[in-house]
Amino acid sequence: MKSLKSILILAAAFSITLFAVDQSNAQDARNEAIQLYNQAQELAGSGDFTNSIDLYREALEITRANDLNDITELIVERIPRVASSRASNAYRGYQNERTIESANRALDAFKEARDIAEEFNNEQVLQQAQGAIPQLYYIRSVLQFRADNFDAALEDLDTAIGLNENYAVAYYQKALVTKNQQPAEVDYWLGLYDEAVEVARRVNDERTLQNTLNSARDELIYRAVNLAEERRFDRALELLRKVEQYDPQSADAHYRMAEIYNERGRWDQALQHASRALEFETGGVTDRAKIYFELGTAYKGQGQVENACDAFENARYGEFTEPANHELQFELKCEGHTPTGR
Repeated sequence: MKSLKSILILAAAFSITLFAVDQSNAQDARNEAIQLYNQAQELAGSGDFTNSIDLYREALEITRANDLNDITELIVERIPRVASSRASNAYRGYQNERTIESANRALDAFKEARDIAEEFNNEQVLQQAQGAIPQLYYIRSVLQFRADNFDAALEDLDTAIGLNENYAVAYYQKALVTKNQQPAEVDYWLGLYDEAVEVARRVNDERTLQNTLNSARDELIYRAVNLAEERRFDRALELLRKVEQYDPQSADAHYRMAEIYNERGRWDQALQHASRALEFETGGVTDRAKIYFELGTAYKGQGQVENACDAFENARYGEFTEPANHELQFELKCEGHTPTGR
């Protein structure tokens, strides 16, 4: 009996020793985890986000291995936030530098933040990263476009659109890049403008909508003017008619059509478009002078001298002063005309 009692006492003592050792080990693990956690906090506070995350992960391994759930929860909450801070800091770096390299760093940082947010199930950081990544692809595409790297720009835009199918400005930028890369493929890049218009309207992006409409309009008019100078009138008129899809009240488009029709001696159509141009023109007398000159030319072609004289009188502003005076004084010999500029 005595021997059994001794054995029981020794077993109890051994159990107490093991418990004490376990307690000591657990406390050591806790102390080490806390130390790493505090160091990670200090690094994050000083802006050394990458090393901070590394220390948080070291601490996390210890806390998970030793069931230190209270510290584990703190670390799991902190790592995505630090990754988000690192990404935001990289974006500020891009804003200062505005280079492809700085955009790459910001993009990589937000991708890492997204992956960490998914790993630790942080919905707030995940949404932030998922919103920023398409924007950074768009930003990089603009930088590539300015560097004439059209293929790289289009690749980034396709990625941005793939991540956010409602990203209206990316569709608009794709139209601009394609127009510059393939200037002769008018119908193709106009289709991209149309796609941008559709998306902008769907998501109520008024700024992108107006930019897209104005850009398509201006590009069509610019190309039409060049074609008219080459006397390719039919194609020029075809492009000018398309302008109405983007700006139904474009004074410039109607003025250019009046100009072409006068050049071809089609006075009725010239008169019609010059009148529409005057209706839509919102500028002052100098802006309207060129339209009145085309109106006067059309009336002159029709033999309506009185109307032509009135129109040329209204055309005597700015650079049209001398041509209008010539028509009034020498061509039409308008009564009461005094060759005085305005």
